[in-house]
Amino acid sequence: MEWIQRNPKKAVGLSALAVLVVVILVWGMSGSGTPSAEPTLGGPGLATPTATPTHVLSALPTPSAVPTSTTDVMQALTAAGSGTSKTQAFGASGSTHSLTPHHVVISAQSDGPLMAVGWWIPFADGERKGADTSGSKTFSHADKTYGDNDLARILAYGGPNSKKTWCTITVDGKVTERQQAQGPYAEVFCQG
Repeated sequence: MEWIQRNPKKAVGLSALAVLVVVILVWGMSGSGTPSAEPTLGGPGLATPTATPTHVLSALPTPSAVPTSTTDVMQALTAAGSGTSKTQAFGASGSTHSLTPHHVVISAQSDGPLMAVGWWIPFADGERKGADTSGSKTFSHADKTYGDNDLARILAYGGPNSKKTWCTITVDGKVTERQQAQGPYAEVFCQG
């Protein structure tokens, strides 16, 4: 306040400069008031389809590759739920919160041999991840885990002779997730 009283001309000049900067910023951000004809991202304009498709999907595509190793299965399992971070996907709140204990059972079955099964229980007391490529028709793993939601993931691939493949996650005796797929080499993913 004393500086303004000692330097009134400088204070007026700085005030005028501040007002000018605000006016320029507001004017520059508001634009001309009319929408531009060009897209804002510089890409081509959107077009409305003028014809109906000539090809109809007559058969479901077959997978280009089937996992052949435990590493392939674990990478596919990680990628299948990669839309969220690990802590978001499994409800982790940090070390200051007490997590509820649960008994979780993950399982996969098929009417033919399973090609591969990968699983992940991030807060399990015992083993936290694993894979099975034994070719059996059933797979099951149980453990004690902690948290409030999304306690486990399982990814299963049916074999060439499988007609139906499914996975199930059971928490404290209640089925929380069940998925099923049809056909050879079917892929199912459960998270719950």
